[in-house]
Amino acid sequence: MSADCLILGLAAGYHFGDLRPFAASLAASGFAGRCVLLVSATTREAERLTDYGITPVRFAPPPGLAHLPVNALRYFLYLELLRQQKQAVSRILLTDVRDVVFQADPFSFPWPEGLGLALEHGGRTVGACPYTSRWVRQHLGEAALEKLQHKPVSCSGTTVGSQAAILDYVVKMIALLLPFTPARHMAGYDQGVHNQLLHSGVLPDATVYDSGGPILTLGWRKEPPQVDAQGNILNDAGVPAAIVHQYDRHPGLHKAVRERFAG
Repeated sequence: MSADCLILGLAAGYHFGDLRPFAASLAASGFAGRCVLLVSATTREAERLTDYGITPVRFAPPPGLAHLPVNALRYFLYLELLRQQKQAVSRILLTDVRDVVFQADPFSFPWPEGLGLALEHGGRTVGACPYTSRWVRQHLGEAALEKLQHKPVSCSGTTVGSQAAILDYVVKMIALLLPFTPARHMAGYDQGVHNQLLHSGVLPDATVYDSGGPILTLGWRKEPPQVDAQGNILNDAGVPAAIVHQYDRHPGLHKAVRERFAG
């Protein structure tokens, strides 16, 4: 099902223990496509990813982009990888790595054409999120924040789409990520740009999913989610989410995930 699918992520500065839940859960999910993780010189034991069918690719910031946080830099690197992609792929997942695990092949869900995006838990709005509102205000300006403040926050850590839709998305992200002036607490400013694109209507055929969907994003959830007898983390619809993001925000869940995917 997923043999012609591609997963792209970036893991900078971690050790292999941080990456093992991602790698081991993906290997156990039935995913049959390619997974490429961009790794920095400070990512320790990255070569062990190959034991799980993941291809690590060392990266360095392109000229003129070394001032960007890695969360923003990754889109420029993704674009280069996508342009080098010689074979057509049916679906692509752009994903965070350290705090993501898979409970099913991420492409087993019947994703629609275009993009599939995940909402933060509880319908939190841009204006009510101190992080996203800061990123929008400081990078895109007060007027942009005023337009977005009542819109629900979509997390930029997991984005699924067709090859054409992902390429279009990455190009549009890059266009708004620069110019960038480094400042404190701006490492995730790509999420501000992500929400600007979503809520301004320039992403055709974008579908958003709440916490009852295939991607469970846990950052703003106060209580840990339910877990079934097999250890699967349940979404708000009571079924195992294919992708679980930000599980480390709940210490007990973090410990359980690390133990479940320790091998």
